[in-house]
Amino acid sequence: MSTITPNAILSTTKAQRYGQVWADVYDMLKPDIYSELIQYYGKGVGLAEWTQIAGNTITFGSQSATVYEEGSPYKLVEVDEIAVKGEGVDILVTLADAEYDANGKAYLALHDVIVIPAEYLQKPTGTKAVKPELYQVVTVTLAGLLNVDTTYTCRPQLATVHLHKAVPAGTKLMVTGGNFANEAAGGKPKSSGWYSRTFYNSTVRTSTAQGGSTQSNKRYYEELKGGGTGIWTKNTAEASMRHTKTISDQMILGSGVTNTSLTMINRDNDYIDVTGTVGVLQHMVSRAMPQYYNSAYDKTCFEDIKAALQSQGVLDRNVSFFYGSELGRQVENIGLDFIKEFSGGTDFMRTMGSIDSSFKAVKFNGVLVSFKEIPSFSDPIAYGADAFDDYFKAMGFIIPDVDVTIKDGSDGVPLSIKNLTLGFKSYNGDDRTRRISRLPSVGDMDSSIAVDDWDDTRLSILSEFRVYFNKVNQTILVQDDRILIP
Repeated sequence: MSTITPNAILSTTKAQRYGQVWADVYDMLKPDIYSELIQYYGKGVGLAEWTQIAGNTITFGSQSATVYEEGSPYKLVEVDEIAVKGEGVDILVTLADAEYDANGKAYLALHDVIVIPAEYLQKPTGTKAVKPELYQVVTVTLAGLLNVDTTYTCRPQLATVHLHKAVPAGTKLMVTGGNFANEAAGGKPKSSGWYSRTFYNSTVRTSTAQGGSTQSNKRYYEELKGGGTGIWTKNTAEASMRHTKTISDQMILGSGVTNTSLTMINRDNDYIDVTGTVGVLQHMVSRAMPQYYNSAYDKTCFEDIKAALQSQGVLDRNVSFFYGSELGRQVENIGLDFIKEFSGGTDFMRTMGSIDSSFKAVKFNGVLVSFKEIPSFSDPIAYGADAFDDYFKAMGFIIPDVDVTIKDGSDGVPLSIKNLTLGFKSYNGDDRTRRISRLPSVGDMDSSIAVDDWDDTRLSILSEFRVYFNKVNQTILVQDDRILIP
């Protein structure tokens, strides 16, 4: 068994024309966008495990990027209680305060149709209705601060319809366009705005150094299989591995930096704010659909995936399921149970021999799910540490394989990126993807130029990157419900 909480469908559509009032709220003129959006893009080089998971990298030329996202062009409306009315009689509808924006505009408008579910209706009186019925808005009476007490008088399109049971407050009802008489005036216009999300950069540094004369000492290290040429080989290889791990860790764990007291000084002793990207886990904790399983992830949990995707309007039913080793073991057990249930045991042993290589994708309940274990989640000196109590091993991410179209701020040309993308800063000949620089001193092995007279060799690695994660509302964060226990 599992519990899964769909996200609300976001929409800014109101009964309002595209004009000055609309522009005051949703102004997105070009001069205001230039400094925020990506200026240049192209294929990048994958660096870490999460780059491979994303399946795509881009380059950019800014300190941050604001992505504008559109909500749904239509929406449900949350109503206050709708009182019982007789057969063919108008009903009076008022909306929840949250349905009105700062200008007192709501989605429901004159001549729209509100759809009442069959459970509240009789047709005719005394006979239970078996289908939803349509009530059309015939008058709108404005009232209250920001119109929050506005009354919508709605008339049944069928004279035999009877609102037999009150519609409870908090019910969210469907709205659609109404029917019009020939020669009549049209309905109210509707408009929708944008949501925006800003992604910030992380700059990570890795340094290494060794003393003079260290490289020129003979060691068994050079004679062993897999050994290198002196300590410098070992030194730089380890620095590169640490650097890659730092990027991977920030892609998973990054929370951004909001503490303004976290600063560092530059060469002139100026205090510079530390910035950071927000990683996948924080994005999903904030905006994904949570799915909590009890003890084991079983077949019923699997069945919930389709309903969750439908709740967010996901039409492409190809998803990737990334998980830690413990959750992965449970998912594979579902596969074993499936084989036993549907093969009658006749080919169980034959299938067992190939399940490790074949059970990488399954189409179940109309959803094609591809599986990938994240080995680093079991690393005993990182995510698999005892202190985490299998937090990462028992966790999973379900991410639809969809593209997101955003607009490049320099010329408005659409840029299609995967919903999960890693970007590196590289523009105007300044590539900060993975800059490796030697800092020569007197003791440097390969340089006759020295910046100081210390007898050592130094090296610094720098990367500036950014995690983009769009349409997070369509993703599912899978976790053991133990984390809910105080």
